[in-house]
Amino acid sequence: MNATLSSPSLVATYRLQFHRGFTFADAEALVPYLAGLGVSHLYASPITLAVPGSTHGYDVADPTRINPELGGEEGFERLARALAGAGMGVVLDIVPNHMAASCHNPFWMAMLEHGPASPAARVFDVSPDAGKLLVPVLGEPLRATLEAGGLSLRTDSESGRILVVYADHIFPLRRESVAGLLDAAGLSGDLRSLDAAGRAALDRTLAAADLGAILEDQHWRLAWWRTAAHDLNYRRFFNITDLIGVRVEDPEVFELVHRLPLDLLRRGLVHGLRVDHIDGLVDPAGYCDRLRTAAGPEALIVVEKILEPGETLRDWPIDGTTGYERLNDINGLFVDEAGYQSLEQDLRERHLLTGTLESRLAAAKRQVLEGSLAAEVDVLAALARDGLDDEIRAGDLTETAIRQAVIALLVHCPVYRSYATWEAHDALDEAVWDSIADAIAAAEDPLTQAAAAVLLDRLRRPLLDSDRAFRLRFQQLGGPAMAKGFEDTELYRYPVLLAVNEVGGSLAHPARTVEEMHALNAARAAAGARDLTPLATHDTKRGADTRARLAALSFQPQLWLDFLRNSAEPCATLAGATAGAPRPDALDQVLILQTLLSVWPVSEERICTYLTKALREAKRHTSWETPDEAYEAASVNFARALVTSPDADTVREEIETLLSALLPAAAMVGLAQTVLQLTLPGTPDLYQGTEFQDLSLVDPDNRRPVVWAARRAALSGGGDIAAEDREKFDVTYRLLQLRRRNPALIEGDYTPLHLPATSARWFGFERRSGGAVVRVAVPTRLAPSVDATPPLHEIMGSWEWTDLDGQRVSAGSAEMTSARPYVVVSRLDE
Repeated sequence: MNATLSSPSLVATYRLQFHRGFTFADAEALVPYLAGLGVSHLYASPITLAVPGSTHGYDVADPTRINPELGGEEGFERLARALAGAGMGVVLDIVPNHMAASCHNPFWMAMLEHGPASPAARVFDVSPDAGKLLVPVLGEPLRATLEAGGLSLRTDSESGRILVVYADHIFPLRRESVAGLLDAAGLSGDLRSLDAAGRAALDRTLAAADLGAILEDQHWRLAWWRTAAHDLNYRRFFNITDLIGVRVEDPEVFELVHRLPLDLLRRGLVHGLRVDHIDGLVDPAGYCDRLRTAAGPEALIVVEKILEPGETLRDWPIDGTTGYERLNDINGLFVDEAGYQSLEQDLRERHLLTGTLESRLAAAKRQVLEGSLAAEVDVLAALARDGLDDEIRAGDLTETAIRQAVIALLVHCPVYRSYATWEAHDALDEAVWDSIADAIAAAEDPLTQAAAAVLLDRLRRPLLDSDRAFRLRFQQLGGPAMAKGFEDTELYRYPVLLAVNEVGGSLAHPARTVEEMHALNAARAAAGARDLTPLATHDTKRGADTRARLAALSFQPQLWLDFLRNSAEPCATLAGATAGAPRPDALDQVLILQTLLSVWPVSEERICTYLTKALREAKRHTSWETPDEAYEAASVNFARALVTSPDADTVREEIETLLSALLPAAAMVGLAQTVLQLTLPGTPDLYQGTEFQDLSLVDPDNRRPVVWAARRAALSGGGDIAAEDREKFDVTYRLLQLRRRNPALIEGDYTPLHLPATSARWFGFERRSGGAVVRVAVPTRLAPSVDATPPLHEIMGSWEWTDLDGQRVSAGSAEMTSARPYVVVSRLDE
């Protein structure tokens, strides 16, 4: 294939998760289906060499190679050719922030072997005064591991290394240690050239060697995994110790990390890039400038970036974000705020939820920063302390106050981060820091306030290099603090309406008004938006149709409150089935019951896997670091009983009764949000398999194998397919086909349709490009009866609406119902 291959027009992307159970060959077999469905680009998860068996590809082992588990370079080229032959392209997910700290990573191994002065070491974000690199992988302390014989030495004749072996980990000895061991065995020269007798002599020497003394002499230091929270000398991805930060701001490292994707772009095999975790980089703006220059002006570039309500993307030379803000905007349009408040009030009146949203988030972030991210806080505190000797000697500040001030700055940061560089900052950064200052003044003690004021002044007016380093590191830690504190803690502690508890969501802003949505989308159309609009991703907490069921609950909150009352007694019996054993508390029972409702019917395995993760993320009774197995078992057994036990028959009947009452509204929400995804400004991004109903939970549940045969059958019009799957598929298919032939949905402007107010609360708009026009109207509430049809003829005149079963009805006719989305296309589409 050559670089003259034309780039397909961007219509819609389709995300596929590659791993050794789903390879390039599997995707190649899907090309006719994807082309027939109407998408324009396959959106690929990372394809670079990853740790063997990786299920996601973000644990990159070598960014310069395509993963042979997926089919290697040859397999990817075959896939690209098949896509090109069908008029399709590729958007590729790339990972510039981190790599795997793994023996499968040649750069990591070279750094361990040759130390901090080696060329490989500049790839990684290691503290410049780190000394020995901490490698916290041991299951118990080093001395205990040595005494138990858990470590050993072995030779690798292929690489010429002598390795320390621990379980499935290997660590290379420095060259001086290898030479010493060879000398002790009476050998010299290259280990790779040893004959059988030499290898035997070396093996005897290794068996008799003082392993503890040898470990003392290395560039690295093995440690118990628990020490990572307190003593770590490299930047990592969030709190995942085996993902080490990369110094992509270094031009040579940038070239290394991007050599492969840029080559694929130049060769016409890839047409766009999705950048993972942009907020982890030291200088996102500079990175985007460099990437745009290297990729060229036409390549699609979108970044994974969480925007808080009211926050706008900085002015970077990219096409936008992967779309979590749009997912939550669409979701919020179908959340009834009064209903949400009723559900929240119930939990607060029962004292299951206490504290303001601000104080709760602050507590969750503080817990994470003082726990799993404590090592990163220590690094920041050391930078913050530099230059403050006089203040400390005078008694105006203390070491503890400085550290508490560092935590306070992160706790009260209202967004993921600011974007100051080494040299400068702007008014937007000042606004973030002002907000932090106000929150600290309202919530922290006087000594912490005083120390924080000093640190904020150093953010604004850095004098020392350590001030500038503090500013950059502070910004890089803001994202992990927010992600781990909010997304992976508070969202599992606040089960008011779990549809709202989503990546990029806001508990303070659960709903969207029609007016908000019009303003957002008019601005996007005016800007020519072509970034992504997903309803689900590999990282979302719930599938789109899972959220639709829960959103429907907000329309009729009393149904949920009645369900909780009716099921309280049998649930209490089930939760306390074992005398003297722990029982899930009332708040966790709400989370369990609402989750069951959202995905019912559900297997025992799925709900138990989800629940174990949810409880540990919440960190209320158990956690990943210190699991409370008794509490987890009690909660899992409670959920298991609700699904399978004869003693839970009455609860299951209540769930099914409630679900029957919700399904009409849930179906309406599910179809309406699909219509909006495919017609609002931007590029629809479909997650694998979600053209059928998507009743999934957080990963690993949302990464289950897709039944492709059923989807192929749906495309051909056959198959024994559930009605709800067929309905969603047909809507998706028809609107993807419409996007391909009607430019109004790709490049059209956006004009709100001010539909008459009814109990259904309609949301409508027009997209126009030249003579091509599309008008869309969707109900955002289910009216009490179908006779609540709005007089749409007043808006549409003589045009005909087409409902999404393909049936034409006259505007405002008695055939229309408030339970259906409608689309009308100009006569130019006939």
